[in-house]
Amino acid sequence: MTELGDDAGRTEQLRAGFQQQGVAALAQDAGRERAQKRRAHTVVAVAVAVIGAVLLAYRLIRGDHAGAWTALIAAGICLAALGAFLARRDLPRLAFTATLIGLAVMSASDMVTHAP
Repeated sequence: MTELGDDAGRTEQLRAGFQQQGVAALAQDAGRERAQKRRAHTVVAVAVAVIGAVLLAYRLIRGDHAGAWTALIAAGICLAALGAFLARRDLPRLAFTATLIGLAVMSASDMVTHAP
């Protein structure tokens, strides 16, 4: 009878240990997923900011006169950089929103340039 009681207690201890391992693994997976989202948003925001800076430099080197398009591209670069900062602070929705608005502002610079 004592062996059966010990086995049942040991079984419960093993079961509790396995359940604790599962909870810890789930927490690690959630943390890993958050870090992956942060990195992805940061990379996208930095890429948009770099592309905007390259576009600004190219158009200025090409000889386009500075004007409203310059301010729009600079504002878009600032918003994309803000998106990268927010992504690093673990605010992915705000980071994605700031990056998209920055991209839209940069694309509006072409409309200003080609307006009649």
